[in-house]
Amino acid sequence: MITFAGVKRKLLFLALAAVVAVACKKEDDTPSLLPGEVAMTSVAIDGVKADYDAAERRFTATLPAVTDFSALSVTIVTEATRMESGGERILKENPQLDLRRPMRIRCIKNGTYQDYSIEARNTGLPVVRIETPGKKAVNSKETWVENASMTIELADGKVSYEGTADIRGRGNSTWNWYPKKPYALRLQEKSEILGMPAHKRWVLLAHWKDRTLMRNDAAFWLSAHSGLPYSVRGQYVQLVLNGKHLGNYYLCEQIKIGKDRVNIEKMEPMETRPERITGGFLLEVDTYFDEKYQFINQNLFNLPWMVKQPDDDELSGAAFEYIRNWITDLEKLLKDTGRVQAHEYEACLDVDTAIDYLIVEELTGNNDFYNEWPWPGTHSAFFYKERGGKLYHGPVWDFDYHAFCPQFSHVWVGATKTLFYPALLKDQKFRSRLVERWNAQKSALKELPAHIDEVADHIRLSESLNHAQWPIVNNPENGDEEMTFQQAVDRMKKAFLDKWEWMDKNIANLK
Repeated sequence: MITFAGVKRKLLFLALAAVVAVACKKEDDTPSLLPGEVAMTSVAIDGVKADYDAAERRFTATLPAVTDFSALSVTIVTEATRMESGGERILKENPQLDLRRPMRIRCIKNGTYQDYSIEARNTGLPVVRIETPGKKAVNSKETWVENASMTIELADGKVSYEGTADIRGRGNSTWNWYPKKPYALRLQEKSEILGMPAHKRWVLLAHWKDRTLMRNDAAFWLSAHSGLPYSVRGQYVQLVLNGKHLGNYYLCEQIKIGKDRVNIEKMEPMETRPERITGGFLLEVDTYFDEKYQFINQNLFNLPWMVKQPDDDELSGAAFEYIRNWITDLEKLLKDTGRVQAHEYEACLDVDTAIDYLIVEELTGNNDFYNEWPWPGTHSAFFYKERGGKLYHGPVWDFDYHAFCPQFSHVWVGATKTLFYPALLKDQKFRSRLVERWNAQKSALKELPAHIDEVADHIRLSESLNHAQWPIVNNPENGDEEMTFQQAVDRMKKAFLDKWEWMDKNIANLK
């Protein structure tokens, strides 16, 4: 039986509970909140200030060397008295947040709230991390810093490679005079890198002089779509050396003898064949002329020949004398117009690679095909010769200096004045074969702009950060230094298409 007194006590209890609930109710409890202006002034993620999109109320930070976003240090400046995400309270002082996906944060103050989105991302490129023993500096292109740890992480954090490598500087002007340095790598174990065939020797190109970062990649694409047997493969990466992020680099194959590179027989060790020629030669013509084994035939073509492989410690005196005499005999042949017009060179020079090499160099308008500086002549022209075989042109290399520039779109940059081409062009048979191969390749080669656009989109975010870190200053070489990335890309494509059209009209008259 319910008595009046019992009812009264129950009502009194409920009333008191309601009063306590109202008294204890926090001003910011969600049910009473209304939309309003609660400012989130700035956001920094791992020390990187985020960009703000006011229309989307979204803060975005790009962390080029980060691949694990599960626990990032975030600094938020806001007038809010409380922050929440998914109903969970967020610490206002330096929270560690999981930003593998964009996070929606509610800022609350005085019964009002405003929602914001915080997002962290990387450039979408792999990250190469190299740490030398004791963080020893890499400051020489002659001396290897050995036993460095090297890891390659894909953009999603998956480890693609982990091993030990030696590292040193590389290049001539790029190493000596420019702030962003290129590097050579020597893996302890022959390994596949980012889908490229296994090898020990790799290169990290800095591309400091190249506003587009793409001139080498575009030239390698042209080479791969020509008839040249081997073209350098590469991938864009972010480089971290001894904990310091150094920006966008092009991790690519070093030109070496090997079954997946310059596919000729490698010479046996000297101790097993001191006076026998057992393999092939990788040669370079370059006016820097800075290898141990080198020669110039002053009264013939005056080309600065250097032996790149066999390596210095593998090259016997007999082998060097053999290749020097062989090249000398070839130059003597090519200096004799009668022998050229009798096509004698066909027995010792591969004609098609000579033509394909010429087409790639001219289409890119590569000023290093024949450069007046620092000495008149060709830079970075590679050749190879199998034992008992012909001399082949290629692979192509080094296009970040003066290539794809408008001033070279209506001239021959080297065809009429460098290497063996002035001699070969005296032969009508060679000229006819040149036109024939141009007509066979030109449609495929004209597709280069589509590749450029695809790569530009792939590296766009990385390029933006790289340009901020490494602006081109006091180096007016290419003419696009003050352009935006897209302006430089468009200029590059137009220079190429103009050169393609010009060559199509003029190649039959090249002499």
